[in-house]
Amino acid sequence: MALPFLYIVLAISVVWLVWKRTRNRLCRWLVIAVAILLPSWDAILATVVYYGGCPFVAKSLIYETAETEGIYYEGSYRDYLLISQDWTGNQSRVIALADKDFKKGYQYLEALVTETQDMYQGNKLPVSPPEIYRCFPRMDSKQPSEILTECERVKEIKSGFVVKTKSKKYGLIGIDVIKIYNRSTNHLIAEFADISKIPYTGMPYYPFFTWLNWDHGELRSGTTEFVSCPPKEEFWNFQYKALKVRK
Repeated sequence: MALPFLYIVLAISVVWLVWKRTRNRLCRWLVIAVAILLPSWDAILATVVYYGGCPFVAKSLIYETAETEGIYYEGSYRDYLLISQDWTGNQSRVIALADKDFKKGYQYLEALVTETQDMYQGNKLPVSPPEIYRCFPRMDSKQPSEILTECERVKEIKSGFVVKTKSKKYGLIGIDVIKIYNRSTNHLIAEFADISKIPYTGMPYYPFFTWLNWDHGELRSGTTEFVSCPPKEEFWNFQYKALKVRK
């Protein structure tokens, strides 16, 4: 907290000196603008880009729906294999977010894995070339509120549909894109895009030179409370609207 306080004192002193030494209104207001924008220009720019880009970036289009027993994923969020121990003490291999599909009623989930991550040690290892994994709900699950999963490497994709996800970050702005294809025809059946603005958390609440990355991202992460257009919940559930569970 000392540095922001010192900057405020320094900025006020500089502004006062400029206002005292010159009557040029342009110089006076220019030094005020610099004092405000210098530590926070990235947050202000992100706000302008977010609200300006929302009407042009955001979309949720379903051209046709289909039924399937499972979904195959490529791209962000489900492209890594988590290695951990479950509550029974057994080692498990899990694709991130797999339990969401099983709670919806799908029988399996497939994903193109590009890296593995040990949940305890935190180290990540690349998988080259990428490998296909298929996940199923574990039959030995004894906790109704939690669906345990197990994933195994396979050679062929079973699902007839692929959900391709791309996530890009531009400073404080994030853009997520989903495209869903029929794998046999390569026909696009649905697409989605959102734009989000990463908020600041913790102290200080006012952005303070975080564009220099002195905080190592700590004031720009550690939260899921993204300001998103459309709401982030629609991104996490979009594929379930286009690909229905086969009864």
